[in-house]
Amino acid sequence: MFIEFSRASSLRMIDESRHALAVDERFENALRNTAMAWRQALDRRLRRLGVSRRGWMTIAAAVQARSPLSQSNLADALTISRASMVQTIDGLVQGGFVRRESLASDRRQKRIVVTENGARLHSLLKDEVAAVRRQILSVVELEKLVQLTELLEKLQEPLRPSSGRRFSDLPAATPEPPLV
Repeated sequence: MFIEFSRASSLRMIDESRHALAVDERFENALRNTAMAWRQALDRRLRRLGVSRRGWMTIAAAVQARSPLSQSNLADALTISRASMVQTIDGLVQGGFVRRESLASDRRQKRIVVTENGARLHSLLKDEVAAVRRQILSVVELEKLVQLTELLEKLQEPLRPSSGRRFSDLPAATPEPPLV
């Protein structure tokens, strides 16, 4: 096995079988698959407690907000559709974990307020989510975890809209010649 740089400045690992993926492609796949497996592990743990990951995220976002958020603001904050947010909130209202309040200035708009039951559930779920996180991360040495965290934070910088260099400003990739 050896490593080479292609014309597109893409680092590639080449092995005798000629089936090796580019390192950047492997990284992307590993990142996506790890995130998906993490979400699934969290879903399984939370399901046993009778709440979905989306329900947990909604309660957590509502608890952490400085003031009650509207349904649409919650949907935007969690990057889920507004229709999905309505369904999630319906379930949380039925469970007694949140309630909808109309705004005096616009009765069509509903703010989401966490109830006492919701605050207790948040406290319990926060501990469960932390336990899942500790379990998943227990296979990584602390020093490597710090390095990986810093790497992921650095990768986010050009993707932020407020960054001086945005993702859309990055040069387009040029096609790589086939390996012979």
